[in-house]
Amino acid sequence: MGKTVLLVMDIQNGVLELLGNMEPYLSRLAPVINSAREAGIPIIYVATGFRPGYPEASARNSSTAKVAAWGAFIEGDESTKIHPAVAPADGDVVITKRRVSAFHGTDLDLILRSMDAETLVITGLISSGVVLSTIRQGADLDYRLTVLKDLSMDREQETHEMLVNKVFAKQAQILSSAEWVAGLKKP
Repeated sequence: MGKTVLLVMDIQNGVLELLGNMEPYLSRLAPVINSAREAGIPIIYVATGFRPGYPEASARNSSTAKVAAWGAFIEGDESTKIHPAVAPADGDVVITKRRVSAFHGTDLDLILRSMDAETLVITGLISSGVVLSTIRQGADLDYRLTVLKDLSMDREQETHEMLVNKVFAKQAQILSSAEWVAGLKKP
């Protein structure tokens, strides 16, 4: 039987700085990561990063062009590092992405298939960015999906709620982090 894998996406210093006070979010995420580890669920972190000079950033792509203009998210820079409150542990996988989806142009699907993963539990910032794009592509790749609704957020709460209730719910199970963790503890 296939495994469940927890995806922790774009919880990196540069993204958190753009969003302001993220301590409440991090204080919800950290125990979920710990519970997954205790349950033996693999954790894959996905972070945005670019090579110096931004060879991956096309001027035709407004998202990557904006990042290149800021001069942000160069691999190895502090902005690309996972926040220390939820930092990867030995054995966790870290993937660098150069587009919005965690799948596009990365080896995420290869790693998941090598792990015999069937179910992806999605957490991340931003709901209208990495979460949406990863859910859509993950569904097309035939993964079962669960979104932890309180561990995905957007700049606007209204946008987040619309995505969770009207878009994500069509392709994923929607749970709170507390519901998901409680399910891990059932015999």
